[in-house]
Amino acid sequence: MRIGESLGVFPEDILDGTLRCRRQVVRIKDAAGKYVALYAPLKHRKEGEWRDMPAPVTLEPLIERLPVRNQVGGMIYPDLFRKSWDRAFKRLGLPDYNPHDLRHNWATVTLSNGVPIHEVSRWMGHSSIKITVDRYGHLTLDGSERCRQVIEATFGVHMLSGFPAPRVPGAELVLA
Repeated sequence: MRIGESLGVFPEDILDGTLRCRRQVVRIKDAAGKYVALYAPLKHRKEGEWRDMPAPVTLEPLIERLPVRNQVGGMIYPDLFRKSWDRAFKRLGLPDYNPHDLRHNWATVTLSNGVPIHEVSRWMGHSSIKITVDRYGHLTLDGSERCRQVIEATFGVHMLSGFPAPRVPGAELVLA
């Protein structure tokens, strides 16, 4: 999730292993010229639209702490969260690592482990699968290797045993 999206999650947004991302926190200038944090539609979405993504069971103990607020109960906006994150990492002597890196790490782990790129793209909220493919396409299984695996799994045992390969409906071989 993007930082603003994670700050907009409420307990009721997580149900039966699914997180329904409905809103994000943004910071805008109001009519008086003062910056205020408020809830807004998701990036690439209209008011009332959402996206669903898998929610791990390990998230359940944290649900009661949502939404994330500051010490006095006020709304946190993405830039403030990022600044607090950076200060904490510096104080702890940890290497530079920003919250958005977690998003990239998630995409890398899911795609490297065979999750379909169209699903990852949808869960990430990309406006087009092209964005996901351009950024992460190199992490998906090599097409020719995947093709070999499918052919081997489907037809390999029949080829080795000398028995005819199974008939696959809709895949009749037409010889010219």
